[in-house]
Amino acid sequence: MSKINWKFLVTVALLAFSVYAVLPSIQWYRMTPEKREAAEKDRLPILSKVLKLGLDLKGGSHLLLEVDASGLDANVNMSDAVDRAIEVIRNRIDQFGVAEPLIAKQGDRWIVVQLPGIKDVNAAKELIGKTALLEFRVVNTSEEASKVVELLRDENISPKEYRDNPSAYPEITKIMPESAFPFEDKERSSVYILDKAQLNGSYLVNAKVEFTGQFGQPIVGIEFNKDGAKIFSDVTDRYKDRQLAIVLDSIVQSAPVIRSRIPDGKAIIEGNFNQDDAKLLATVLRAGALPAPVRIIEERTVGPTLGDDSIKKGFTSAAVGVLAVLVFMLIYYRLSGVIANIALVLNLFILMAAMAYFQFTLTLPGVAGIALTLAMAVDANVLILERIREELKAGKSVRLAVETGYQKVFWTIFDANVTTLIAAVFLFQFGTGPIKGFAVSLSIGLIISMFTSITVTKILYDFLFKENFLAKINI
Repeated sequence: MSKINWKFLVTVALLAFSVYAVLPSIQWYRMTPEKREAAEKDRLPILSKVLKLGLDLKGGSHLLLEVDASGLDANVNMSDAVDRAIEVIRNRIDQFGVAEPLIAKQGDRWIVVQLPGIKDVNAAKELIGKTALLEFRVVNTSEEASKVVELLRDENISPKEYRDNPSAYPEITKIMPESAFPFEDKERSSVYILDKAQLNGSYLVNAKVEFTGQFGQPIVGIEFNKDGAKIFSDVTDRYKDRQLAIVLDSIVQSAPVIRSRIPDGKAIIEGNFNQDDAKLLATVLRAGALPAPVRIIEERTVGPTLGDDSIKKGFTSAAVGVLAVLVFMLIYYRLSGVIANIALVLNLFILMAAMAYFQFTLTLPGVAGIALTLAMAVDANVLILERIREELKAGKSVRLAVETGYQKVFWTIFDANVTTLIAAVFLFQFGTGPIKGFAVSLSIGLIISMFTSITVTKILYDFLFKENFLAKINI
């Protein structure tokens, strides 16, 4: 009984988690298109909890970019150039206001950019290819600057809106420090009032991750050229103990404090970094401009109408298929079919919850992966029930037939699922976008189906035996 209790508690906890993970998606897709568009524009917190739809379901644009290596210096590493290009492109796409973009390296010199729900593809393409601007600006900490920040927040005015049209906000312009403008960080959590640029990325020679101290704390080392070193020396002397903001494409990436004058143009940026944070900041600093030209070698656009149509037809066909299976299991296996159906529904529910919580993207191939997962879950239940039927025909009691059936069929189910899971892992490792979507949903579904087909159904049988509801099994 203690084993039953533990399994029951684990199942209840998993169901509670699934409800928590799925609720935001239910709320989101019940919203009107106008409300969803407004929420995406304001980047409400619910966006990070909603099940994401791929381009083939939501509509949008898929671009495959190639980094042109012909103009690279001999001392520039191709992999590093692609990483820098990705960071520049990501920074620009974020400013463009695309919700949940996908920007990833593919192969040695290609970059995949997926822009769900994008309407102006030409503007996005122009944005990706433009020259970036890296600046170093001193943070203004005057009383007027603090008042400006308060006004911007109270009036819900973004720094970009103010910079684009200062005359529209005379109350703010009146107290804005001379030659200063507001900027925000990439998380949109902080607003800085920055003075005019002291120097830009053209003076920067290198930026790399270094390690210091007893515990090897990661820091970022930067180096300026001869002219930049002179300017940097003067800046660090005049503004000691002030923050120097690092601004890429008008977004504050970091704002370290100047501790002392730095005469040789070599400095370190310390912070509460982990290695990934330090690497990202170093990449940003080296990404003052695209390190090499990028050209679009593939472009696919899916209209939102096609996406909506795909969703309706895909989920309608899936619903009809699942319903047909549920009816068959109910008619053919009766009470045991009811138990198998409960496990099948839970499988689908937990799978959708896991994809929403871990922010996996659901695509049409992903829907196919879910359908295959459900088919394998049904197959596992059929194996269990047929084995129980054989044990009953051999003259065993109901309870012993169930116990023996689960024991003898476990390794068959385990082997079939693990074999498929290995194939799914290789599909994810070596496949591209649609294939990865199929592999993700299939992999998660297989793991969940093992739990629901074996553990959940066994809990239900044990409960029925405990309450003496199962004197005779209907198989």
